[in-house]
Amino acid sequence: MRKIRYNSLLARIFLYGDYYTITLAAWVCTKYKSKEEMPQYVRNHECTHARQWIECMIASGTIIWALVLFAGISAWWFCLAFLSFYALYVLEWLIKIPFYGIHKAYENISFEREAFASHYDNNYLENGDYFEWIKRILK
Repeated sequence: MRKIRYNSLLARIFLYGDYYTITLAAWVCTKYKSKEEMPQYVRNHECTHARQWIECMIASGTIIWALVLFAGISAWWFCLAFLSFYALYVLEWLIKIPFYGIHKAYENISFEREAFASHYDNNYLENGDYFEWIKRILK
């Protein structure tokens, strides 16, 4: 897969402890040195996050496009579409902390729940529903 950056400097800088892989926008950055070293379930999990990022960007971009056309807001707001996945991710995590605690809140974020549920399915990206994470928000 071309969007995985193995032995990534960004992964080495931002990740600590047992964390080896992070999805930044549509790219997966990992401390693993090669495709052979990286387990397939990790690849599936992170590629699910990459698709979630794209889904959030498209959805927020569509909303911003409508606001630009009909409410006259500046087109500069399109820059926020790039960050919408991260804004929703952090917002959901912050809302869930009082209910679950810090670590369990992370495990209960809808994006993570979808990725964990699908990380052993090698065909999930081809067969899974788009915006599946929305169904998991209140669960």
